[in-house]
Amino acid sequence: MPIFRPAAVFVGTIASLCAQSGFAPPVLETALNSSSIDGNPHLSFDGLTLHLESNRAGGAGGQDIWFSTRAYLGGPWSTPQLDAGLSTGSSDGSPFLDLSGTEIHFSSNRTGSQSLDIWRATRAAPGQPWNPPQLVTELNSSGGEFQFSMTIDGLECFFLTTGWGNPGGANNSIYTATRPSSGSPWGTPTLVAELYNGNTHRDCEISPDGLEIVYTEFSASRLRVIAATRPDRSSPFGTPVSWTEFDTVGTSQGVYGVTLSRQRDEIVLGAGFAVAAGNQELLRARRSVRYGIGCGGPAPLELAGTAPTLGSGWQLDTTQLEPTSPIAITVIGGAPTALPLAGFGAPGCTQYVDFVLATVVVPNNNGTGTVSVPIPNATAFAGLAFWSQSAGLSNANNLGVVFSAGLLSIVGG
Repeated sequence: MPIFRPAAVFVGTIASLCAQSGFAPPVLETALNSSSIDGNPHLSFDGLTLHLESNRAGGAGGQDIWFSTRAYLGGPWSTPQLDAGLSTGSSDGSPFLDLSGTEIHFSSNRTGSQSLDIWRATRAAPGQPWNPPQLVTELNSSGGEFQFSMTIDGLECFFLTTGWGNPGGANNSIYTATRPSSGSPWGTPTLVAELYNGNTHRDCEISPDGLEIVYTEFSASRLRVIAATRPDRSSPFGTPVSWTEFDTVGTSQGVYGVTLSRQRDEIVLGAGFAVAAGNQELLRARRSVRYGIGCGGPAPLELAGTAPTLGSGWQLDTTQLEPTSPIAITVIGGAPTALPLAGFGAPGCTQYVDFVLATVVVPNNNGTGTVSVPIPNATAFAGLAFWSQSAGLSNANNLGVVFSAGLLSIVGG
């Protein structure tokens, strides 16, 4: 088993997300933007293709579907190309590519639609031409349907609609549908009642495992990014949490569209800007992702980190160290694990790091221990995943140690 695992092959569920945010300030993706509308982004499951909609020059007319690629996770995007097999002179957008790269859902008001409807196209292999798109009739109503997304197994989908008896009327609400197998027709869509509040929405995207949904909602005169999680796919979503670090993104209306990477460490936003800038522009932000729980005492440690970047320092901060602990110990590994530590005298605690690559000891500075790890400026490191966890001394349990939750960090450009 390799010490380093490319992030693209990490398929384990990141537990206890708690609708966490903590992204760095987003920056404009100049390679993706034009002087026209550029919005409704969607990251592929492998993170190497981004679909978007735009009315830039060179399209088929109206809003069209474009795509961009990159060589490695976190790397620079290529100049977007028109996806000609999906675009018409009508409004075509909100694309969503499946795991295989051979099936895409999108919304369009082209001939054959009742209004804005969900369409589906297939192809023999990634990079090959698309077959003629077909209406997904079982998901469409006399209202408008758009922003389709589905779980990685293809068995559960979410989308926005003004139809299907939506109690919000003309305000878009989040609906869901399921099916018994990939390729089968979808069941009747139903309202995600626990997320309904009468406000209108502009985007929604379900996580690959179906345990987190991120969406945009219009409230207090602005479109805001909101997330909710659930413990399993048969349970309702918990209380939605606003990702407030995006509340000031964009100069007009806020964030229209949002998409996250499979590992949840990268986000691409479509935000409103002045007409001179094209109305909507794409931005990107990264983070390290917390998983599991801290444990061992009344105040478990908190471990937070910046997203590691090629040619830069990766900072890891351990907080809530007890005064009796002169040090913080941070372990960095190349693989995750879930080893219970109850038998070692720390009930409720778990070791989250396997294949330890480095152990760093830093002084306790008023409850905080900080370490900066240099990342070489070499593309061979791009996409590498690191798992880390911190510990500190304590009298709270027989082991004499309190622990943080785990932290997944993926090297990007």
